[in-house]
Amino acid sequence: MRNLGNQLIFVILLLAGITYKSKAQDQEPAAYAVDATYNLHHTQKDSTSLVFVNMAYIREEPTAKSNLIDSIPLGTPVKFLDEDGLNATSIRGMYLPWYKIEYQLNNTKKTGYIWLGLLSIDSKIDPKSGNKFLYGYAWKSEDEYGNYYWVEAKALDKNKQLISSISFPYYPGEQSYSYSEIVENDGLPNTKFLYSIKFLGEACGIGSEDNMFAWNGQNFTALPKTVSVSDAGVYYYGEELVLPNQHKQGKDIILKLTEQGKTEDYDEVESLEELEFTIIKTEETYQWNGTSYKKIGVKTIK
Repeated sequence: MRNLGNQLIFVILLLAGITYKSKAQDQEPAAYAVDATYNLHHTQKDSTSLVFVNMAYIREEPTAKSNLIDSIPLGTPVKFLDEDGLNATSIRGMYLPWYKIEYQLNNTKKTGYIWLGLLSIDSKIDPKSGNKFLYGYAWKSEDEYGNYYWVEAKALDKNKQLISSISFPYYPGEQSYSYSEIVENDGLPNTKFLYSIKFLGEACGIGSEDNMFAWNGQNFTALPKTVSVSDAGVYYYGEELVLPNQHKQGKDIILKLTEQGKTEDYDEVESLEELEFTIIKTEETYQWNGTSYKKIGVKTIK
């Protein structure tokens, strides 16, 4: 995993007048910058991703000014050939690098460069239908409330045709990992399963969030988002969705449980086991009609 940071390490690969051939015998650019900025895409060498946009352009070199090699459509799988990204470029408000990839077009394996913002962050396949579920960044915005990414989740059929999509904002807070998973519906009516998209903070004080969507076979419906954060045993905050099969309040009820704890004597104990927390628990109640939900109550749990 790459270290966090925005430092660019400049590597001059070619001197003027000298040419270089890669193992694939593709012409490399005369000079490029290795991008060490961390991003949430899974870009390890030999890992794979899917084209996230309707049509992605493949270039000879890692720049938008380079010659166009191919255009490959939504859902096309690609494989990362190198560990590092190159020539980070700002497009649609997102500062992301280019990667050398391998892809297949007309039954022929080819290589080229793609800007990372055209690829999915993660994807999953529903084994029953064969449909693919993926998500990625549409664009990044800066407004009075702070920077945020506009994230899209998409469902594709076996022929890579778009079935449905849904969008939501993601406000980055130094999260270091992101992935998705298909989850059982736990008794939620008119729902085949849940598609979960997580942005995780893997250090103290960095929050994590889970964006959950009900999938009925044709459309997504957003469920209440849950977040969590903790800080070295001094403070913690967590939210959890409880679905109909997990409680006895009715098939049309979704519960959101919140627990937060805080201690004032962290410096006075020898181990975390000795900490005493002041704990507050709340329960929000939502009613589900099969296509949407609404909050109908909230209470404090002793």
